Parts: sequence; structure tokens; C-alpha cells
Amino acid sequence: MNTTESISEMDKQDNLIYKLDDIEGVQIDVLCKSLKAIENEYQRFTNNKKTLVVKEIRKGSGIVELMEYVIVPSLILMESTNTILQFAEYLGTVKDVILKKQNKRLPDGVQLTPSTVNNINSIIAPVVNGDNNIFNIYVGEQKEPAMSVGQNEYKEIKRASRQKLIDLKSENDYLSEDTIYEKVLFQWVQTRFNSTKVGNRGVVKRIQDKDVKVIFADDNSATKTEMTTSTLGVDWQVVKYIVDVEAIVDNNHIVAYKILKNYPEDSIVELDNDSVLF
Repeated sequence: MNTTESISEMDKQDNLIYKLDDIEGVQIDVLCKSLKAIENEYQRFTNNKKTLVVKEIRKGSGIVELMEYVIVPSLILMESTNTILQFAEYLGTVKDVILKKQNKRLPDGVQLTPSTVNNINSIIAPVVNGDNNIFNIYVGEQKEPAMSVGQNEYKEIKRASRQKLIDLKSENDYLSEDTIYEKVLFQWVQTRFNSTKVGNRGVVKRIQDKDVKVIFADDNSATKTEMTTSTLGVDWQVVKYIVDVEAIVDNNHIVAYKILKNYPEDSIVELDNDSVLF
């Protein structure tokens, strides 16, 4: 799939409508940070495979139409889902989780991180510049917003976010030393198993959203073979693996994952929006 084809296919889907109603003026840096934060969070949401680009800036009260752009088309399976719609719903859910709304929780396998909390605050920040400013996210021609925040709720989110960031920092104190995680979901983000042995990176969202360098405890092991070999016509790079992994920590930051063991019978591949166990 080339760049032209990627944009053409994405253009057929519903786009994300970023809208400030009853706008009373927004500082330029606040608006730019808001748009940048929504782009950053979309990349994180799609595991750095897609981003958002501006399709159109419309007349009216601060309306920007954003469309999907595929960053890594070679790693994306054919999709029948509307990622834009899922993302809009996700933003609303994150807001509710920060506010501790009853029965609100993130999708399975998705963790709330400090970067996401900060992104949400930046995304909705333009409302603070006017008493009547309201931030809305729509999908396509939807009549009702998938997410809507006024100034009062923004202040509540801001207060709740301070405590949430403290809680998240406390939860991540374990990073002071190397830790082994058993049976966690791992996915390749970038691979280059050639003579240079450079560029092998993966993500374990239960630990953190950021992808890091990947090594194997034994380069001659069955585990490495299983995780670098296509099976039943499925590209090994797009399989979601269940593994035991050691998080290698330096200066309180994870710098690499060491794969200790793979559970091939539990591996998952997503085809036509269905999760299939090997």
C-alpha cells in the first residue's frame, strides 16, 4: 500500500471533528498543544501505526477536521473496524476514568498512563480561555458529540488529574529494579532480524505503552524461533504473543525487554476483526 492509496482509503472513513463551540478566543500555544496532544494520543492508541493529519479547517467556531494517516502500512492487517470511532469513545472513557465515574473502565489490556492523563488535559485546555467555550469531539456527521467538556468540568478534570498522576507514580515505583512479568501480552512494533541486528522493538502495554528494545534470553532457543517464524501463513510480526518477560531497568526507566519464554498455544492473531488463538 503506497502513501496515496493509504490516504485514499482513509478518506472513505468517518473523520474526527475537533470543535470549539461559543469560542471566546484561544491562545495560539494552547490550541497548538491541544491538537498536538490529540495526535500524540492517537498514535499511542494505534500503537504508533497511524496518526492524524488536518484535512480541513472549517469556517465557524474553531472547527478542525482530522483524518487518519497510516504510518506503518506493512504492519497493519485489513480492518473492518472504524478506529476513529473507537478512539473518540476511548477519549470519553479516559475522561470518565480520571473523574472516577461509576462503572467506567478502559478497554481490556489498555492501561492509563501519565502521558495519557497529560494529553487529555492538553486536548481540552482551550476551554479555559473563555467562560462559554465548550470542547467537542464528533465522528463524521454525528449529531451528538462523542466527548464534550465545558470549563467547569475541565477544572474538575484538572483537579482529579493531579491525584491520578500521584497514584500512577506510586504504582510505577517498582521500576527501581528489574522485574519479571509472567504471561503478559507482547507485540512487535519494529523488527529487523538481519546481519545488523538493529531495530527490534516491542511493547507490553500491561507494563507501559512505550515500545523498547527486545532481546532474547537465549538466541538459540525455541522461543526465539517461535516468535520470528511465520506459522499457517500468518506473518509472525503481527502476532500477539503471550510471554514471560524481564523488564531491564536503567535509571528508573525500562530500556529493554528480555523475552524468557513464549506460550505459542496462547498466541493471538487478529483477522477480519476476530481474535483467533493458534
